[in-house]
Formats: sequence, structure tokens, C-alpha cells
Amino acid sequence: DTSLDQALQTFIAEARELDIHRLFALTYQLPFFNALGFSIVEKEVLPQKVWVDCVNCPKFPDCDETAVLLEI
Repeated sequence: DTSLDQALQTFIAEARELDIHRLFALTYQLPFFNALGFSIVEKEVLPQKVWVDCVNCPKFPDCDETAVLLEI
């Protein structure tokens, strides 16, 4: 989806402006994120703050999403 691609490109540009060095996501859309330079990582490398939201997910602790990370 072109609009989604443009939105993520905007987020990446804003991260650069804000001097944010890492963006991450949990996703089912791995090809989309890979095309934008994200790499697969272990979920354990994500900030602990993420898990505050994850513990309320019905799939926790058996998450089937893939963690991806972009180093900026």
C-alpha cells in the first residue's frame, strides 16, 4: 500500500529529525518492513516498555508476530 509506505517513510524522517536512532515494530507484514530496511530481531531486544502493552494481548506470551528493527 503506497499510503502506508509513505506514512512509514514520514515516521523514519521524523525519527531522524528527533535524533532517534532505532525504530521497531511487531508485525505480520515482514516483506513490507524488510523492503524499508528493517531487520528481524529477537523480541527480547525490544525496550521493556513494549511488554506493558503486550501483557494485555490475548496472544501473550505466545506472540506470533515478528519483531523488526531499523537502525537509523
